[in-house]
Formats: sequence, C-alpha cells, structure tokens
Amino acid sequence: MVTFKACVLTIFSTIISLTLSQAPTYRRFEYKHSFRAPNLAQRDGSIPFWMVTGDAIASSEQLRLAPSMRSRKGIAWNKRPFVESDSFEIEMEFKVTGQGRIGADGLALWYTAQQGTLGEVFGSNDYWTGLGVLFDSFDNDGQKNNPYVSVMINDGTRSYDHQTDGAQQILTGCQRDFRNKPFPIHVKVEYVKNVLTVSLTDG
Repeated sequence: MVTFKACVLTIFSTIISLTLSQAPTYRRFEYKHSFRAPNLAQRDGSIPFWMVTGDAIASSEQLRLAPSMRSRKGIAWNKRPFVESDSFEIEMEFKVTGQGRIGADGLALWYTAQQGTLGEVFGSNDYWTGLGVLFDSFDNDGQKNNPYVSVMINDGTRSYDHQTDGAQQILTGCQRDFRNKPFPIHVKVEYVKNVLTVSLTDG
C-alpha cells in the first residue's frame, strides 16, 4: 500500500447550513467551519478554526495535505463541533496531481462524532464513528476499478479493510477519475430529509 505518494492536494471547503420547512430553503454560510483562498492561512501557517497536522502545509492559496514523497500524509480537522442539523451542504474543491499513472491512496471528507487523528485510513484514524466520503485513487485489490468515490459509515467498531479497498463496507460509490485534471474537482455533499447526495464535476 502506498500512502499519499506524489500527491498535491488543494482544498477549499465551505459548509452551509440549510433550514428546511414548508417555505423555501434557507442557506447560511458557516464561516467557522470553512476556509478558502485567498488569504487561506495566517502568517504562522495556521487556518482559523482548523487543526492542520502531519505533512499538511497551508499557504495563502491552498492546503496541501501531502508533499510529492512516499508515505506522507496530512489532515485538517475543524476544531469546532458542528451543531446537529436535519440538513446540511458541504462544498469542496480539490486537485490531486502527481507523476505516474498509479497514484496514492487518496483522500477523504469526514463527518464524525469525534475529531480524528493522523492515521492509516486516507490520512485519518481507523475505527471512526460517522460518515466518510472516500476518494480512493490506489487499486489495492487489483480489480482495476480505481479511482473510486464511495460513501462509508462506521459505528466505531469496524476496521477499514485496505486489501479490498473497503469493498464490503461501502454503502454506495462509483468509479470516477479525479487525478491530474486540468481544473479542480468540485464536490457537493447534501443531506436533506434523510437523503445523502454526493456530486462532483469532471475537473
């Protein structure tokens, strides 16, 4: 298994609360759960309201989760709990680039009960409690079905199966090439009336 080899990642994250009723949907930008360029990072390299650790590097224009070297990983976690909501929307843009066709493990967008720590599951810890939207770019099981975008829920008792790319744990997913695209991939995760929708552009 290769961990974040030759991977450059640029992320811009926005969380929007949705208020639903019989009336129209209301959107509220949650700035304490978001970051975006320009002026993404402060002079000391930190991002307000976020913990950035491991090999991740924040600059004014991007958050780079891992440098183009073997076995590197980084994470960024929001420091503030998100108030539970019947509905929410998350928008994220990223680029995964690197020389070579194979790529690295990938990255994930986490919505969990506890803040994660640096680990072996797409940069974060195993046995999480919550939701992961996984962008898997390395074909561990040799099925030639990567890059793959999937949704996985864990109750904190199951270990992610790297050898099968989590095939038995995935709720749903699709094969989608998101590596080395000319433009950033735009991802939108919407949770409305107990329905989770994940959509992404071609980049």
